Amino acid sequence: MGEAASRKIYMCLRCGRVFSLEDMITPGVHCPYCGYRIIVKIRSFQTKRISHIE
Repeated sequence: MGEAASRKIYMCLRCGRVFSLEDMITPGVHCPYCGYRIIVKIRSFQTKRISHIE
């Protein structure tokens, strides 16, 4: 897993644009494109393999 794999990706609920934490250059948590304050973190679709307990 490199730096790109651990990078957090967010999506704005108003405009639907996807951006990273580095794109939010202004202080506070809001969309850098439309200024909406409600954003969600997009989950990675990587699966984890765990061993079972006997």
